[in-house]
Amino acid sequence: MTTEILPLVTGIPGPTLEAEERTILERVRPAGIILFSRNVVSATQVRELVDQLEELPSNPFLCIDLEGGAVNRLSGLWGELPSPAEAAAVGRRAVRALGEAAGAACRSLGIHLDLAPVVDLETPEGLLAREGRCLSDDPERAAALAGVFTAGLASWCVSGCLKHYPGLGPIPLDTHLELPVLEGDEASLEPHLAPFETLSASVPTVMMAHVVVPALGDAERPASLVPRLVRRAAELPGRPVVLSDDLEMGALGPWGDLEDRAVAALAAGNHGIIVSKAFDRLPAIAGRLVTAMETDTHLWQAIQEASARLGTLRNDLCRTAASMPAPDDDLVATLWEQARREATP
Repeated sequence: MTTEILPLVTGIPGPTLEAEERTILERVRPAGIILFSRNVVSATQVRELVDQLEELPSNPFLCIDLEGGAVNRLSGLWGELPSPAEAAAVGRRAVRALGEAAGAACRSLGIHLDLAPVVDLETPEGLLAREGRCLSDDPERAAALAGVFTAGLASWCVSGCLKHYPGLGPIPLDTHLELPVLEGDEASLEPHLAPFETLSASVPTVMMAHVVVPALGDAERPASLVPRLVRRAAELPGRPVVLSDDLEMGALGPWGDLEDRAVAALAAGNHGIIVSKAFDRLPAIAGRLVTAMETDTHLWQAIQEASARLGTLRNDLCRTAASMPAPDDDLVATLWEQARREATP
């Protein structure tokens, strides 16, 4: 009981693809590869790495976290970008410039999917707001500005991802370290859900958060592991592909090792799971999933559906990117400088 591709988005160790790493990727067949700063030395080097990755049998799509501000994996190539909050404080033109800068950089390197924007609402106590990652405290404005950002990405044929469903705006804790709880009744949570409802028909992916939301049906498990909440995300307008946030995050500590978490996340209905650093664990994760599928019909069906959804996403992303010539490095540098200039009050 195997699949053509594994519904997994994985990081890789460094700036080159070593023979042993290639062998693991050929065996595991991940649907996607996520790049980090550790993979970036120069634009030429990244393009050579991307060329190698695109030769893998699973033909994975390439993605990156490029929000601007503190979340900028490409700062070593083109410098800093304004944060989403800084751009939003100036207005739509600055947010559009930020989206175009991110889109041009991704397209120039062969990256198909930017795991941005954050549509969590800005709240005074929230960690994401303190980090400058939010666009607004108002759901309508957050959705409008996020739409402007993704339009900037799309101008370079790069897609975005809405995160973090169902909302981390009020959360003061870091889910990389611990599991938070989003309090309130369902009515009070509606503003946090609204940007996802507004944008999901035009943005192909949504990322699930590792946060417990008792009002939405489960007082113990994080949303990323709750079938009801994952299904709710998958049934948003446009029926987006649903990615679980990184399985290595400390918030998932109570849910076993990475193999256990992978089984739980896919059984919950996520179409893709992210493993960012633990490359050496990929064979064990793949092995556990294959073994579990052999005895669990529900999991087998879930993984078959997830693999099909990610395969379609991969094809759509690659086809879209192929329709746009890649900008040269000078043009990307110009757009990054423009984004910095536009966000200056």
